[in-house]
Amino acid sequence: MNELEQRKSSEWYGFTRHDFEFEGYHAFIVEPHAPVPDGRWSWCTMWPEAFVHRVGVTSLLALGYHHAHIDVFATRANPDGVAVMHRFHDYLVSLGMAPKANLIGMSWGGFFSLRYAETYPQDVCAIYLDAPVCDAADPSQPAEHRSFSIREAWKMTTDEICRSPLNPLNNVQPIVAADIPIYAVTGEDDQVVSVWHNFNVLELRLKAAGAKFTVVRRDAWGHHPHGFDDITDIVRFHESVHDAR
Repeated sequence: MNELEQRKSSEWYGFTRHDFEFEGYHAFIVEPHAPVPDGRWSWCTMWPEAFVHRVGVTSLLALGYHHAHIDVFATRANPDGVAVMHRFHDYLVSLGMAPKANLIGMSWGGFFSLRYAETYPQDVCAIYLDAPVCDAADPSQPAEHRSFSIREAWKMTTDEICRSPLNPLNNVQPIVAADIPIYAVTGEDDQVVSVWHNFNVLELRLKAAGAKFTVVRRDAWGHHPHGFDDITDIVRFHESVHDAR
């Protein structure tokens, strides 16, 4: 990790974080105190400062995982943005991290995680989805807000987005073919990201394709807070994936 010594370093939840620019996008890497020899790492694809303890990040760092993020939200996970993520992944692998990352996808992060895993399944070890956006053209959103930025970033109409293989709901097969396990959490009272128009549709398509996944449904729960009071199960999920490989 000598390259990281040249980056801007700071303390982050008791660990050392290195901030830097990657191809014009802000990124960071967090080092554990005692890295696991196999280089395993977690990657929060969006909102990396939110609910850090509750989604298991600090627990994974304590277990020896590195942790990373790159902010490409402005791309709305269009092909160029996902390609930047892939080059960021390859850069981290060149520093000694494992070839496959454990993705953490909260809300829009779920969308980015699915887009990345469907495009580069060989880079992904496992996916944790928490109240995820899954549909690029979610019809439950107000018409004036629905997919506006995605339409611009993807250069498509809403109808084209609905049919596009770039829409995660239309492209689950690569995840299934790569045997990528998924741990998904929903808030059934979510008024921000409709479970009916997002995860429920994804779940049906994953089941139809024969995917391996676990779903935790919380009845009296909205969009926030992400994560858990007791993060035992989500940490066990990440660890079990590595134990099985």
